[in-house]
Amino acid sequence: MKKFLLALSCMFAIYSANAIELTFWMGNHKITPGSTVEFNDITVNVYEDDQYKEVIMKPDLSISTNIYSSSVKITATCTSGQSIQLCAGGTCRGGETVTKEKVTVRPNQNVDLGFDYIGEFDLDDEIPVVVTVIEAEDVNESGSRVQFVIEMSEKNASVSEIEVLDELKAVDGGLSYKCDEATDLVVTTLAGVSVFSATVSGEGHIALDKGLYVFTFGGKSGKIYVR
Repeated sequence: MKKFLLALSCMFAIYSANAIELTFWMGNHKITPGSTVEFNDITVNVYEDDQYKEVIMKPDLSISTNIYSSSVKITATCTSGQSIQLCAGGTCRGGETVTKEKVTVRPNQNVDLGFDYIGEFDLDDEIPVVVTVIEAEDVNESGSRVQFVIEMSEKNASVSEIEVLDELKAVDGGLSYKCDEATDLVVTTLAGVSVFSATVSGEGHIALDKGLYVFTFGGKSGKIYVR
């Protein structure tokens, strides 16, 4: 067993008093913006005879709700390109992007996401950093979406908060911005490759491929996911 960190971050909508509120958990800890959880659930099985090793990353993730719903949609997208698995209380599915629809979530009863990553590598290969965006929403209630980023690795971790800004929002196919005065906007990939850098004003749209990006805008910075 080897220790590593799970960097978690959440994006929460604003709810009315009677609206559904979906909450992600790591074990008994509620996932809140900017939280970092350390845990030991990485297993490395070494098979010397066959010259390979198996890596299993299996965080104890679950979801809860304040109001009964049978219409929760949960999507996990591995932005670093690995194949992941998501069960969410039912049949397990795998791939770089996995969606479970019509998931039933009852008040005060957490549903295990059954999320994990399993990979096989040569003995000398480095264990990769696995970055995944997981989001959930009640498809019948607008504004119910919650979202966080998981970064799993053997050695490194970071807190990756996805902050909701009125001035900069992820939309299908890119980002939309709105600012009253000239503002510097810089968008890069996670690897630091610039995809947009300009001084913008007014309202506009930037076309971007699907993925997770890092932004700096109006004195704020963070990560934002384009679907």
